[in-house]
Amino acid sequence: MAKTADTIAIYSRKSRYTGKGESIGNQIDLCREYIRTHYGDAAAQQAVVFEDEGFSGGNLNRPDFKKMMTAAKERKIRAIVVYRLDRISRSVHDFTGLCAQLSARGVHFQSVAEGLTLDDSPSGTVMAQIMMVFAQFERETIQRRVTDNYFARAKAGMYLGGRPPFGFSKGETTIGGKRTACYVADPVQSALM
Repeated sequence: MAKTADTIAIYSRKSRYTGKGESIGNQIDLCREYIRTHYGDAAAQQAVVFEDEGFSGGNLNRPDFKKMMTAAKERKIRAIVVYRLDRISRSVHDFTGLCAQLSARGVHFQSVAEGLTLDDSPSGTVMAQIMMVFAQFERETIQRRVTDNYFARAKAGMYLGGRPPFGFSKGETTIGGKRTACYVADPVQSALM
């Protein structure tokens, strides 16, 4: 699709495919409806979609995000619409730099769920940055929970996925009344150690 200076970009992102919740398709539909309501049918139909599924919001190293930012740099889009603020980033530092880049190019940024528009107004920028602090906090909290759970499972001898270390194979055990995978000594491999 040819992009012009009047084109509105829709950006959607999901860290991993789950087939439920805020799927890429749901995000795009909600953004397109927002564009239709605020800019008209033609703008909604002509909106260009950039989507990154399977990429974290913890950094900006995402293929379609980079393409979108190139389009913004070349002034081929006039606005970026996202379903939620944390779809674009979950890093205060990255988001602040992104805002500066978009502002310098005259590209507006709009978040549907939060009703937030960054259009060089100080209050809009401050609100976005406050919300980004919470998005980053949520990302870091989730990372910590996953890490803590991973180590607790390893300490309990539970299977962590992937190939078992030499001398062990995947087995099953019951912990707390629940069946789970675990490591068990492999007598053949143990004899070779």
